Amino acid sequence: MTDPIHIALIDDDEAVRDSLQLYFKRKLVKATCFEAAEAFLEAIDDSEPFDCIVADVRMPRMSGLDLVERLKARGSIRPIILITGHGDINMAVSAVKAGAFDFIEKPFDESRLLASVYEAVKKGRQRVSDAVELEQLRARFELLSTRQRQVMELATAGLSNREIAAKLNISPKTVENHRAWVMERIGARNIADLVRIAIQIRTSA
Repeated sequence: MTDPIHIALIDDDEAVRDSLQLYFKRKLVKATCFEAAEAFLEAIDDSEPFDCIVADVRMPRMSGLDLVERLKARGSIRPIILITGHGDINMAVSAVKAGAFDFIEKPFDESRLLASVYEAVKKGRQRVSDAVELEQLRARFELLSTRQRQVMELATAGLSNREIAAKLNISPKTVENHRAWVMERIGARNIADLVRIAIQIRTSA
């Protein structure tokens, strides 16, 4: 992975924080440490940019699982890896269901954690890219007139220009013009592309 990686490392054990921070530094991964989940949440309130979060499960006050739930409620798409010295199957299942990317038990091989961080960052950055693309598609869709949206909906449902014209009581030439404008404004290369975009917009609504 060529782009710099910046992770948040949350653990109430100072020795664990120092050890992992040093390991990540040797692997050219910047790790900003926090001794509590609350301190981390304050940092991201100030828009601290983290590619991934590595957090201990069992911490005073707010646990790692609580943190996963809190971030999920905020709509965060940052991947979270939970580590624990007290893991069990039920806890692992709960963590993944809550939205954790991975669940690793102590003692663990540091290279195993690093590999998980790399994979989490890769998928997390893809999610960010997808979210940006979706926002751009939504913004383009909002610029369409009501009639253009109707033409788009019917075209992506498989209707021909003549069928759309009959349904909307307009001429086929007007449908053709609306359709061309929709394709250009939405950024679709062909009807298959327009169908894919329409599905993306509908399923994200």
